[in-house]
Amino acid sequence: MREITALAEGLLETAAACARARLAAEWGEDWDGERPGRFVVLGMGKLGGGELNYSSDVDLVYVYERDGADAHGRTNREFFARLAEEVTRALRDVTPDGFCFRVDLRLRPGGGEGPLAVSLGAALSYYEAFGQTWERAAWLKARPVGGDRQLGAALLDALVPFVQRRYLDFGTIEDLQVMKRRVDASLRDPGARARDVKLGRGGIREVEFVVQAQQLVHGGKDPRVQARSTLGALARLSSCGYVDPEQAAALAVAYRFLRDVEHKLQIVHERQTHLVPRDEAEVAALARRLGFRGPEAVAQFWATHARHTAVVHEAFAALFHGPAEERRRERDPEIDALLEGLDDVEATHARLERLGFADPPAARRELRLLREGPPHAPASPRRRAALAALAPALLVELARSATPDHALHHLATFFSTVGARTSYLHLLLENLEVMRLLVRLFATSEFLSQFFLRHPELLDSLVRADLVQIVRSRAGMVEELDARLAAASDLETELDTLRRFRHEEFLRIGVHDIQGKLEPDEVAAQLTSLAETCVGAALALARREVLVRSGAPGGPAAEGLAVLGMGTLGAGELGYNSDLDLIFVYDTGEAAWWSGRTTPHEFFTRIAQRTISALQTPTREGLAYRIDTRLRPSGNQGSLVCSAEAFEAYHRTSAQLWERQALIRARLVAGPPALAARLEEIRTRFVYGRGLDAAERLEMVRMRERIERERGSGRGELGDIKTGRGGLVDIEFLVQMLQLAHGHDHPAVRVRDTRGALAALAAEGILSDDEARALGGGYAFLRAVASRLRLERDQPGEALDAEPGKLVPLARRLGYAGSDDEAVAALLEDHARHRDTVRAVYDRRLATPRT
Repeated sequence: MREITALAEGLLETAAACARARLAAEWGEDWDGERPGRFVVLGMGKLGGGELNYSSDVDLVYVYERDGADAHGRTNREFFARLAEEVTRALRDVTPDGFCFRVDLRLRPGGGEGPLAVSLGAALSYYEAFGQTWERAAWLKARPVGGDRQLGAALLDALVPFVQRRYLDFGTIEDLQVMKRRVDASLRDPGARARDVKLGRGGIREVEFVVQAQQLVHGGKDPRVQARSTLGALARLSSCGYVDPEQAAALAVAYRFLRDVEHKLQIVHERQTHLVPRDEAEVAALARRLGFRGPEAVAQFWATHARHTAVVHEAFAALFHGPAEERRRERDPEIDALLEGLDDVEATHARLERLGFADPPAARRELRLLREGPPHAPASPRRRAALAALAPALLVELARSATPDHALHHLATFFSTVGARTSYLHLLLENLEVMRLLVRLFATSEFLSQFFLRHPELLDSLVRADLVQIVRSRAGMVEELDARLAAASDLETELDTLRRFRHEEFLRIGVHDIQGKLEPDEVAAQLTSLAETCVGAALALARREVLVRSGAPGGPAAEGLAVLGMGTLGAGELGYNSDLDLIFVYDTGEAAWWSGRTTPHEFFTRIAQRTISALQTPTREGLAYRIDTRLRPSGNQGSLVCSAEAFEAYHRTSAQLWERQALIRARLVAGPPALAARLEEIRTRFVYGRGLDAAERLEMVRMRERIERERGSGRGELGDIKTGRGGLVDIEFLVQMLQLAHGHDHPAVRVRDTRGALAALAAEGILSDDEARALGGGYAFLRAVASRLRLERDQPGEALDAEPGKLVPLARRLGYAGSDDEAVAALLEDHARHRDTVRAVYDRRLATPRT
């Protein structure tokens, strides 16, 4: 296929050059060179994809740069129309030596009725106003194959918003279904349909439809899936998580087989056919050309053909027909009656109550709002039709959910937010698993619900949730984000790309969390890896921009800025709504590099400022993270950045006890390894260079008491599970105090995360086994409760509700069984037990007179 395509390109290039030279000579010197502008031949279809057969047509589109006329009134349009005619005749006219290629020009703007050659501006105007889905699919494969390649590239760049829409459009699948039905209708002979390797059931066209549908749906958001060849696009769709890898491999094998059959059919008489012959002798010859041998060659061919076409059609049917069949299977007479009788108030309220809705009147209002749209923006007929098709399956899932009222309210808000964009409805229609996941999210997590409602465009990322690894490595995240950033055209797009990646990964982690696929420690580790990935990317963008603006060359000295993660980021315990606590420290590097330029402090200050801005300045995609730099030397009164020498001097001479405690968790999250090693040596010497005297122990106890007094009380008798009595901060303060006291003599306890520190303190005999078990059990329980509370609520604070009835969902999500009352009672009993046990160990270890 590649060699035939290369031959076609060479002939086209020659034909275009010769025809232009000949025509310019005929029209006069004014038409030779820059005056009429540039001209390009675009290869479409198999030519564009590098997939030509022996007897393929070549699909061409002719585009010229601009309209205009010479002094005699002869127009560019006339000139380039003639040029297009000349190129076309050169390829397809029959001479005594035969012909080169058949030429098909029906993919041009306006199809067969459009001008033979069209200006760049006219082409763009046509697609903006009249472009259809089949034309978007056609332009997926387009590329310049003759004439001015730069003009072709400019056209393709300008068509990106048309071909690869920024907002997800699952209506594309509906349009492609219509196209496929037309193809099927053209094959009236059932026998021909079974023998047609291109247009028949499970044929080449169905593979192309599957691939192109996924490219059109996802390509605008994820440029990595943009590839011209079918096999290349299939591989990218698989690697990016949009097509299951096993299915992609099977489709690739099937596609190669079917294309091979097509080649072997056409090579005999150079006829453009896709039909396996009826004659047995001809089928036997075809089987031999395909490598089948022996008396069973024909049977083996048909068995192989049947196996591959079955694989293809199964994938095609799953994408284009499966969801509709599943929706029909799931219809419930009670729900059908509810939807048909919404105007009957009493009957509707009774049905909603039977389905588990706690507030039937509110639920009926939400359903009517979904059906009709808000008064200021009534639902369009297309939107109403899509909702009518989706509603039965949607209500089944609502009724099955933990909190149907909450889920319905959030769904109504979601559909109101997306307004007239029916593409979101089509996504749910074609992906019932995504619909179920969305309902579960809205029913179980107020935090994720509000996040999702702020970013409704993330709906398409849920399509990937069951294909993406549950636990991703930082290296994998970095690789993907780097690839996405490399495809961005400018800084604004890069910042949007960074935020979009963060939001998608954040939602992926949350979705796997609410599905019970991640433990609290795994959630924290994934959120930490995501933050590190984003900080590293932001630092690289910031450094590049500062270098460009300053005109300075790159080099090791310019890369001498380290970013230290503090708090939960440094400990690898990041939460969903955590800020990022950062400290920026630089190494001046080679003095010669700075000669005649700005000072290192000014240079790295600008990089740090731009790094922070890259993460927390809102763009159209929102912000990535809130940044807190108050833990830097001298806090808000200190410089945003400091040199490694200043960092060491400050902690040697001026730092306070709380800063020594904070540095227990400090860890490099971005920056050069050599500087990281130097900072780690400074940190270790400052934190663990000595023990902890009695006055310092008392100071830490007083700090803990102040936190409990100011933030841990006043939340009802249950208190705050983080800052209250026997809470997480009790464990963290005790562990950190023991690390400061014993880390000098016991290097094994110099770890950053609390769980790891507990294990090390027990292994070193600093904590008894009973104490370690009590603190470890309390820490695991409180972390699990805190994680669930953050998901359940969209507000700060980690206090258990004093009203038992409101704790039922939390108890259920934590796995407590029995009746509602029994589940809540068991939860509260465990909380009280762990709280008392933790505080008992804390008091015993840090016994001081209490005031």
